[in-house]
Amino acid sequence: MPLDSQVDVRRACLSRLEEETGAGVSNWEADVDEALIQCWRDLTTRHPWLDLVKDPPGAFVTEDDITAPTITIAAAGTAVTGTLSANPQSGRSMAGRKLRPGGNRAWLARITAHTADTLTVTLDAVPEALAAGTALTIFQDEYTLASDVGLFQDGGMWAQEGDFIELWDEERLRREYPDPPSGAWPPTAFCRIGRRLIRLSHYPLAVKRVEYTYTYEPADPSGTGALAIPAYLRPVYLEGALAIAYGFKNDGRAAQALQRYEAGIERAVAYERRRRTGLGRLPHAAAPQGLYR
Repeated sequence: MPLDSQVDVRRACLSRLEEETGAGVSNWEADVDEALIQCWRDLTTRHPWLDLVKDPPGAFVTEDDITAPTITIAAAGTAVTGTLSANPQSGRSMAGRKLRPGGNRAWLARITAHTADTLTVTLDAVPEALAAGTALTIFQDEYTLASDVGLFQDGGMWAQEGDFIELWDEERLRREYPDPPSGAWPPTAFCRIGRRLIRLSHYPLAVKRVEYTYTYEPADPSGTGALAIPAYLRPVYLEGALAIAYGFKNDGRAAQALQRYEAGIERAVAYERRRRTGLGRLPHAAAPQGLYR
């Protein structure tokens, strides 16, 4: 059996469970489908599999900072209205960007609402009133990535000039580059603050292109379409689903199937390492020791 599609793997799983394999025949079909999805979500996130590297890679462009208008804010508070002295950018809403008043003032606010080509902005929380004519900077240091982004392959992103922007955890980024951020390019680092949302250590001073290589999170498979995982992972996928399905049936074969699943993942990871680095070594170089070296 080729195990090329979800239908193939379901049929094989039902057969190993000693159940009828025809669609809609076995009472265990729904349980097998559940086992398949559970295993799929585990297997596809166990390792940055080479076949799940997105092609083409992800990319986005940054927003230039804006310093031309001034602002007036009548009072401190939440959901506060500010009045700009001029339209900040023709045809563009500023909602989602941040605002920092007066040079290096030690606070910022998020613009939660703004209609393009109008002078009124709504800010999330403002600690003080600002007199008419207060200078400001409107900037964007947070960006949304591709909808299927999983893991960064390079541990970061690449600026258009070739500079590497390193991925840090949010705690480190906030500690080393606290709010309000300063403007610079390229930023030193970025962190993930959501599944798709990132924050840069510095806000951009111009429109720039950023590229990132990543593994994507494949959708749950169904039907007769080809599975996203490579052929050598498909028997492993079957063993993992079997381990779960055997468990549903209180079948003693669950433990052995789980062992085969875990061993299959180890072999697949070792093969993936060879796919990425090849078989050659420099003369007199020591052979790697262990699976993950």
